[in-house]
Amino acid sequence: MEDCIRSVLEGDFQSKYNLIKEGRKNPADLLFALKKLSDEDLSRLGSLYKEFPFGCDLNEVLVDVVSLKQSIAEIKGGFRLVDRLGFPIHVCSYAVADIAEREGTTPFKLMEELRSLTDMPVDVDHFGKYGPMRYPKEIVECPADCYRSGKPFNGCPRGRIHKRLEDKEKVFSYEKDLWPDVVQSISVSLMAFQKNTSHAAPPEETLSVIEFARKHGKGVGAIICVGDGEEELVKGIKACINYGIDEVVIEGGPYNCADNRVRAFGEAVVMARILSPGKIVATNGQYEDELRFGLRCGLNSVISGFPGNHHAYMSGYMPGEATVTKFGLPKVVEIMAEEIESSSFPVPADRKTAEIIAKSAKFLGREFIYPFGKVGDIFIGDAHWFLLLSSPLSKKLKMKYTLNELVEELKRKSIKKLGLIGGRFIAWGIAKAVSPFTEEIMISDIDKNIETVTVDHLAKNLHVKVIGCNGNDSACVNNSQLSVVCSFIPSVAKRFRHLKNVITLED
Repeated sequence: MEDCIRSVLEGDFQSKYNLIKEGRKNPADLLFALKKLSDEDLSRLGSLYKEFPFGCDLNEVLVDVVSLKQSIAEIKGGFRLVDRLGFPIHVCSYAVADIAEREGTTPFKLMEELRSLTDMPVDVDHFGKYGPMRYPKEIVECPADCYRSGKPFNGCPRGRIHKRLEDKEKVFSYEKDLWPDVVQSISVSLMAFQKNTSHAAPPEETLSVIEFARKHGKGVGAIICVGDGEEELVKGIKACINYGIDEVVIEGGPYNCADNRVRAFGEAVVMARILSPGKIVATNGQYEDELRFGLRCGLNSVISGFPGNHHAYMSGYMPGEATVTKFGLPKVVEIMAEEIESSSFPVPADRKTAEIIAKSAKFLGREFIYPFGKVGDIFIGDAHWFLLLSSPLSKKLKMKYTLNELVEELKRKSIKKLGLIGGRFIAWGIAKAVSPFTEEIMISDIDKNIETVTVDHLAKNLHVKVIGCNGNDSACVNNSQLSVVCSFIPSVAKRFRHLKNVITLED
């Protein structure tokens, strides 16, 4: 494992692939090897697995708007505001249920109304066997002693979530099957799989919720804690692999008991970065120093919140600072801007970024993207593509082409030599679809590494000749019967619209 990691750090693509396979077989050995790396090599390794095609290079915030301390008008306005910013929304379903009770409506009816105010993907958690979980007052009005104190697992919160008001949950159990209509993913806690803890639903209930989400075609996120940074962490990662979790969510802060908690948080991020099936690694809670190192180690997503919501203080503050009065979202955005030095997209990702990914997913279609579409053993896209495809944002997008329509046009024109300008996942999907009837595919990408990886991988896994153009778009166009610009970034498509033998995917 250590030799494989060294080869990855030296830039060997096959070693990158091998480390994923070996790591999934034995996560404990992977963690042991990671512990021998310097901080610099650890963060560099995580960053390498954030890159195409094994990772997701998007950086985003998920925002939890809902709080019992807010009026219904403030909550609705929060949904509208976050929609304009283009941030996905995280919702704790117990809070929706409590507010619905206050407002004299049902949990689903309120969620349906709130959902109509945003086009962005919605993730929901605290969802159980009857639907939204319900908790007693001492939990709902938690004063955040755990995060404020910084003491690891000091009694509460370890023993609180099992205190459920199941009689209240059962009242609206008839609405349970309606919730998948208004969300893109359901998140669960896998902490019960890491240690004998009651800070999670029982394992059998958790598995039933995962099954429920899959049955309804929804994504699944899973919260694991850093724990002791060793055996507990390994158990959490194993559970994510075993249950095919789309988004691995890591919690540090009081749930990080390691001797060197910042280093352990980074190791957890890198492990998830390498092994996460859906290529997304998030955090729902941690201290500021953990967050900064985690971002340098390849973290994608941070859950934050509006005032009065617990996620508002759970991300980005140090012990002593994390209080229920905080509005953490602006600080999290600033920390991300400071720590992420370079990105292909705005940091954090905005609405335009979401539209580009949604168009890419809608063009290729459900069967050609994660978790269904692969070239060889590598998924096309990541869980973001899947979640955005099923969102209201995607439904509102008008497309010039679908992949099937493009393929039919290429068949009608008897294209045997096809050029693909851009070598990322859209090119993978097109190449896979046209490989049965084309003889040669030329690929040009301004990024040498992306072009090389794509040419080598497609040539190995598709029955068609694949040739790289060393980033020379003109050579790609001039040596093909017809070329396709494999991007929905407007500035890229604009450069090629005047050429007769080039197809752009949008006007």
